[in-house]
Amino acid sequence: KKELNKVILLVGINGTGKTTSAAKLGGYFSEKGEKVSLVAADTYRAAAVEQIQIWAKRLDLHLVANEKSLDPASVAYDGVSNGVLKNYDRIIVDTSGRLHNSPNLMKELEKIYKVVSKLSPEVDVMMTIDANTGQNGMQQVREFSKYIPISGIILTKMDGTSRGGIALQIMKELDIHVYFIGVGEQVD
Repeated sequence: KKELNKVILLVGINGTGKTTSAAKLGGYFSEKGEKVSLVAADTYRAAAVEQIQIWAKRLDLHLVANEKSLDPASVAYDGVSNGVLKNYDRIIVDTSGRLHNSPNLMKELEKIYKVVSKLSPEVDVMMTIDANTGQNGMQQVREFSKYIPISGIILTKMDGTSRGGIALQIMKELDIHVYFIGVGEQVD
């Protein structure tokens, strides 16, 4: 398993913990002494920008957000270009949740990935999977992989279940590693 790249794009279906995972990753890399920037590219969920603003303030992390823009690709572009220009060690992009069976939303995610990849060759796409998901998690990863290259998994909400076995199947069948396991809504 390799180290994660400079730019981390968080993707997944609605409610899997992308925003919380973005904050936790920011805290993790900041604790290691890295200079971290968060990018609020979730332009759909009303409270998403507010939630990540609270996290950024609590963790003393740089944040790029544009509450006036409805185009997540332009927010991602602004945030990543700002982070690259200011030489941040990590740039973590929080995206909107989307159903894997919605081609328009998946094409939008593909656009975000392309825009970000033009700014930096060092991009990893981390997909959040709710540990309670079961077999549907495999289908989610397969469908997302048709549009963007999934680098790894963050298995979230492990505090609410003893499940999470889907992660083993994803690792075995799709050769995609689990990089982090999320437990609770605290930063650690």
